[in-house]
Amino acid sequence: MKFKNILPFGLLAIVSLASCVSEEFKGSKESAEKGLMALGVSLRNPEATRAKSQVSDFPVVVYDAEGKVVKSYNTVDDVPATEVLNVGTYTVESHTPGVLQKKMTAPYYDGTETMEILKNTTTDVEVVCTIQNSRIEVAYDPEFMSVFTDWSITLDDGTEGAVTALAFTKTDGASPAPIYWYFENEVERLTVNFRGTTKDGNIVSATNFISKDQANEHYDDDHQYFSGGDAIVLNFKPAEANTGEVTTITINATVTFEEHTDDLIVEITDDINIDDPDEPQDPPVTGDDAITLSLPAPISFPFLGAATVDKSLGDTEIKAENGLKSIIVKIESTSEDMISSVGKLNTDYGVDFIGGAEIVGNQQVVTLFNDLNQPLSVPAEGDKEYVFPIGNFFQLLQVLVGTHTFNLTVTDMNGNIKTGKVTITITA
Repeated sequence: MKFKNILPFGLLAIVSLASCVSEEFKGSKESAEKGLMALGVSLRNPEATRAKSQVSDFPVVVYDAEGKVVKSYNTVDDVPATEVLNVGTYTVESHTPGVLQKKMTAPYYDGTETMEILKNTTTDVEVVCTIQNSRIEVAYDPEFMSVFTDWSITLDDGTEGAVTALAFTKTDGASPAPIYWYFENEVERLTVNFRGTTKDGNIVSATNFISKDQANEHYDDDHQYFSGGDAIVLNFKPAEANTGEVTTITINATVTFEEHTDDLIVEITDDINIDDPDEPQDPPVTGDDAITLSLPAPISFPFLGAATVDKSLGDTEIKAENGLKSIIVKIESTSEDMISSVGKLNTDYGVDFIGGAEIVGNQQVVTLFNDLNQPLSVPAEGDKEYVFPIGNFFQLLQVLVGTHTFNLTVTDMNGNIKTGKVTITITA
């Protein structure tokens, strides 16, 4: 259920400027160029854990048009019913006390609002604070607790250290407290890792994926990225074969989307086979067999000759049976102009091909090549195949005479590494 929680700051009492002008508006020219702010603060779609009165402890800061702090209050309760400000444009911010962190035990709200203060006028401004992090929790089917003697569950959003986002074990009990996770970047897919031991000594080791586009319904204002306000509940349920022995487990997820209150089912109900420790297991793929690099032959074309070369000749096919963790591309060149040009890409876009640029999940690479009118996509962590289109560099290289070497270092999810290189020569 949606509701608002607006603190009672009140409105400015009706004042007759002709007969009862306040002292702030009397006197000098400077004082005549002032107005009043009447502030309200509210929550949008508040979590049930935040009572109405708790919003009053939010700090409030008022910034002028240059970003300078002109008013600051420790709590909303400290803000007067009306505050005198010089005529101009301001931004007001209020938020949950403290600093937003990657992992928290409670929701964190933040909101900003722009206002215009006019001469001898009261401006009503309401700062609506929205939740910045997402609730993640697990739930166990009743059968689960009777089947498993030990287990560990983690969730990875693809960022460094994110595997700790959700780390629940048997010691957390049957109803562990949720965590609140801040999705700092554009996260489309979450990886659920499960490992458990049944009472019969069988081992479950499984990985599944969650994305919002798997939901059974969608809203018109949906977007594909997980964001603040989303809530994710994972449910784990063992399944039995006809013999009565537990042989599989299913993982279900429900997601409450930001701005909505209805729970939607995310279909990740793949059955996961339980391993019998007495049966020999296939060893993980390691070394050169784990990663395949299909590198193009050396490429050469003349100065200003990019239009005559098929871009697909530069396609580098990458396959990783265990899933991709990292693709680093490092460029070396005999051309000083090339080094300077590529260095400028780092300055302008934060993509360092000289020192080594990460391709997996790097949206800055996407932005760079979109601006070069050479669009490409980047793989997500865990993807098993990707084609790196070195041909997208042809237009940039065609005016840079010399030999340019693209060094690739590919790492999979199990830590296996494979390297390769592609050379492009531009002749005078």
